[in-house]
Amino acid sequence: MSCRKIQASFDERLDGRLDAVRQQEFDAHIAACAECRREWQAHAAAWQTLLRHEAIEPSFGFVERTLRRLDEPETVVAPARWRLPVFRWAMLTTVVIAIGLGGRVGWRHYQGNKQAQIYVAVHEVDFFGEDFEVIASLDQLNGDNEL
Repeated sequence: MSCRKIQASFDERLDGRLDAVRQQEFDAHIAACAECRREWQAHAAAWQTLLRHEAIEPSFGFVERTLRRLDEPETVVAPARWRLPVFRWAMLTTVVIAIGLGGRVGWRHYQGNKQAQIYVAVHEVDFFGEDFEVIASLDQLNGDNEL
C-alpha cells in the first residue's frame, strides 16, 4: 500500500474496521515506513487523549429549549446611536468644523508671530543709519529738488 492510502486508513485501523488482509498490510507498512509510523503514532496518541476525556452531556430539555428559541421571532434591537446615518453626518460635520476653526486659529497665530518677528527685525536693525533724518524729511522737499 502507498503512504497516502495508509494515512487515509488511520481512522479505520483505530476503529477496527480493517479486514485481516488490509490490517496486515497496514501493520507491515507502518513497521517499514518511518514517516508513516511517526504520523500513525501522533494520530493514535491524539485519539487516546480524546478518549480519556469525559463527554459532556447536555442538560435535560436542552434540545427542546434550543428549538423553541429558534422558532421565536427575532426581537429587533435598535442600532447603536453612532450607527445612525444622521448621527454620523452630524459627527462628521462637527469634526470638519472643529478642524477648520483650529486651522484658522492656528493660521492667525502663525501670521501674528510672523508679523511680530518682522517688526522686531526692522526695529532692531538700523537700515538707514545716520541718514534716517534726511530720508524722513524727503517728503518736505519741493518738486524742484531732485536726488
